[in-house]
Amino acid sequence: MSLKGLFLIFRKNDYEKELKKKLSSLEMDIEELKKSLETFEQQTSSDMVIKSTDPPIIIEKINIEKIIFDKYELNNNFGQLGIKELKGKLNIGATYGSEFTPKLDEEEKMENRRNEKMKKNTSEKSPKVNIHAKKEE
Repeated sequence: MSLKGLFLIFRKNDYEKELKKKLSSLEMDIEELKKSLETFEQQTSSDMVIKSTDPPIIIEKINIEKIIFDKYELNNNFGQLGIKELKGKLNIGATYGSEFTPKLDEEEKMENRRNEKMKKNTSEKSPKVNIHAKKEE
C-alpha cells in the first residue's frame, strides 16, 4: 500500500467523523427547539385560560371630538360609471338668485299631468281636498 492510499483512507475517516459531528449537533439543535416549543405552548395555553375567564367588555357609546388624518386619498372611477340620462344645469362659481332652482322640463310636466289624471279617476269616490302652496311675495 502506498502513502497516497493511506492518506485517502485517513481522509475518508476524517470526512465520516465530520459528518457524524454535524449530525449529532443538528440532533441536539432539534431537541432544543422541541423543548422551547413545548415551553411556548405551555405559556400560551396558560394565557388562554386567563383570557377566557375575564368577562367581555361591551362599549355602548363612543364620543369622538376630533379626528386627525395624516393622509387622505380619494379615488374616483368616473370612467367606469354608466350614465343613462343626464339632466339639469351646471353652475360654476357663486350663483345667487332664482336661477339656481331647477325648472321642470316639458316631459316631466306631461308625466305630472298624466299622474294627476290617473289620481282623479281613482279618487272620484273619495272626498276632494285642495291644497295650495303659499305664494311668495
